[in-house]
Amino acid sequence: MVLRVIFLIIVFFSLIVPPCLLAAEPPANAETAVAVETPGLSELGARVSALNDFIAASEERLIQLSELAGQHEALNEIAQQFTQVNGEMQLFGPPEDWYVDRLNHFLNRFSQLQQNLASLQQRLTMRQQETEKIRTQLQKNLDFWSGWEKDLKKQDVNLPKQTISEAKQQLAELQKKLKKTSDLLLLLQEKIGVSQREVMPVIDRLTTALSKLRQATFRRNAYSFFSAEYYQQFSADLGLQVKEGAKAALKIDRHYLQDNGWRLGFLAGTMALVAWGLLYFRRRHTATEDWHFILRRPLAAAGFVTVSLSWLWLPTPPALLHFALVCFAVLTAVALAMSLLENRRQVRFLMMAALVFLLTNLFLLISFPQPLFRIYILALAVIFVPVLSRQVGESRQRCASGQGRFYRMLLRIAILVLCLSFFGQLAGLMNFSTWLIQATFETGVVVLFARMVVRLLSGGIELTNDTLAQSKLAFFQEYGAELGARLKRLITFFVYGFSVFYLLPVWRLFATLNEGWQFFSDLSIEIGSFALTAQMFGSALIAFYLAMQVSWVLQAATETQVLRRKNADRGVQDAVKKLIHYAIVLIGFLLALSMLGLGVQNFVVLLSAFGVGIGFGLQDIVNNFLSGLILLFERPIKVGDGVVIDGEYGTVMRIGMRSTVVQNLDEAELIVPNSQMISQKVTNWTLTNRRVRIVVPVGVAYGSDLEKVLAILEEAGQSHPEVLGFPKPTPFFVQFGASSLDFELRVWIANVDNRPRIKNELLLYIDKRFREEKIEIPFSQHDLHIRSVSPGVLPGAPVEATEE
Repeated sequence: MVLRVIFLIIVFFSLIVPPCLLAAEPPANAETAVAVETPGLSELGARVSALNDFIAASEERLIQLSELAGQHEALNEIAQQFTQVNGEMQLFGPPEDWYVDRLNHFLNRFSQLQQNLASLQQRLTMRQQETEKIRTQLQKNLDFWSGWEKDLKKQDVNLPKQTISEAKQQLAELQKKLKKTSDLLLLLQEKIGVSQREVMPVIDRLTTALSKLRQATFRRNAYSFFSAEYYQQFSADLGLQVKEGAKAALKIDRHYLQDNGWRLGFLAGTMALVAWGLLYFRRRHTATEDWHFILRRPLAAAGFVTVSLSWLWLPTPPALLHFALVCFAVLTAVALAMSLLENRRQVRFLMMAALVFLLTNLFLLISFPQPLFRIYILALAVIFVPVLSRQVGESRQRCASGQGRFYRMLLRIAILVLCLSFFGQLAGLMNFSTWLIQATFETGVVVLFARMVVRLLSGGIELTNDTLAQSKLAFFQEYGAELGARLKRLITFFVYGFSVFYLLPVWRLFATLNEGWQFFSDLSIEIGSFALTAQMFGSALIAFYLAMQVSWVLQAATETQVLRRKNADRGVQDAVKKLIHYAIVLIGFLLALSMLGLGVQNFVVLLSAFGVGIGFGLQDIVNNFLSGLILLFERPIKVGDGVVIDGEYGTVMRIGMRSTVVQNLDEAELIVPNSQMISQKVTNWTLTNRRVRIVVPVGVAYGSDLEKVLAILEEAGQSHPEVLGFPKPTPFFVQFGASSLDFELRVWIANVDNRPRIKNELLLYIDKRFREEKIEIPFSQHDLHIRSVSPGVLPGAPVEATEE
């Protein structure tokens, strides 16, 4: 009956609310005519005062809006950077002949300039919007004073001509200042637009070159080693090209150093501070498992942290500084990874891979001539394929069965890559061969870098947990390990997820990171007029996941820091935690819906659909959910209670949304629907208190001393330390049994959980005292009446003769 009423209310609400909401919203383009009463002369002073305040505030704001010195300086700086970067780009020739790294480098720099111009344009647009607001208010004042003057003339009263004239004059002067300010903003906006039109063709050209290079990965774009045209490329010009490329690449960007010198100095100071902190920690504390490799090489760890911050904080650096940062990052990561490797062969392999990666990046930096670079790729294959093959054989011989498989797999991958690059160069697949070498080694570096970041952050989390646990905070003492595990999983997911996303352009699935992000963001599923994009779905999923994590933290913190200090029982703690969980999850659900683009009307439609679902097939689920809420608020049964369900005793372990978990004495868990806990008879042994009575039945033989039996039973109850003194233990002579005289000992104990143990101890004590007092506990006696017996069964009975 209750569910039917709820169903009718939900359906009624879904049918009534949307029209009300629609009716409450006025049409977007509706114009309402408001009748304005013309004020009398008595309000002249107040109107003049309000006008003066408006004019003073507007003039002050226009002065602030017309101060464009900073914007002009920023535009000039962007123009200088564009000229400088464009000049650097011209030194390397047409972009169509560049490698991927150089294209990405200059594309990022020009994209940064474009973003700066867009940001500057946006700030000026906001200023123009403010001038439009002032213009709108100004026009309203002009209309008011003109209309007021006409109305006063019609009323045939003495006009305050001087006051009205001064008001109009002030408004006219403000209008001139407003136009001047707007013109200044418009002029600067036009200059920014010109700069944007200069940058866009360069970005388009670089993007086109990068796209063509990605599309031509598997096309032949160079002469084969077996053709004469390849050897005709060798001339004295190759040496000149090397010198020019090195000269252009090794040019120091002093302008960048001047603008970001303080950032570089701050990073250097950070490295020194981190190194000192690690040395201090190593001398005074015991390292966590994830930090052993860091404390062995504190300088390398400090450098790794510093270079990680530089990628996040520094603007796009010039080519030379970018290469220096890459070298520094690789060297520090290799130094840290060496502490984690199993043997020297793996250390040599790692150092060799790092050397090849840096050497390849150096050749790409200086635009090493194509014929010479192809020889370098061939040399790598010729030198390292035999070396790595021998390493595979030695590892198989020295390592036991199942050991070193991952290391040998990496060696085989390196051999395969080198062989493919070798044959690709021979066939003239220059682009494919170079890309394969570079992408493989860069993937290894990114994975190594991600691994170091995860280990570093995991060690930091363990260190923080240990420190906070020593501060005697109950939350971290009890839930610190679980909190650390959750944070580690979150960090691992985001670090490795970003690494995979970063490698998409490396493997040329997308031209740039922005293109990849735009591709995944635009993925959508259309459901009628509603479009669900991947970005909306991901945001909603993250919001709901974070709500679940926040719910867990708040539950644990409330339990340890608040409820236990208030000595709340287990049932109250569980009820409060459940309410916190439901509230936070509901907030997260609503946030997720808003990120999915579902407004109030969509939510009402969803609610009505949910109501229909309740009416047709979800009655039991909703009934159990509402019953769970009743259990939490009314608390007839709470966590920790001892209950009897279907004749079986158990302890309530958890009250969930749909069911209650009860653990019986065999530690088997019974899943009981919440509705059954409400609608059916349930015996709760601990609803108001945990005190319980124990009845111990005892039988003695006929002829025993009854007074002595009663005294022994009373002695057994009074001698046990866990039997309550009030009500006092009481023995009773119950009845004359068939085989014995039946007695009962009734005692009270404080905790029902101790009932089996105490009853066992009482029985043992009674048996011991009965033996001492020679009181017999009889066996069961039965009278057997034999009505017929087969011949020959009883001794001496006659045996019937048998026929032969």
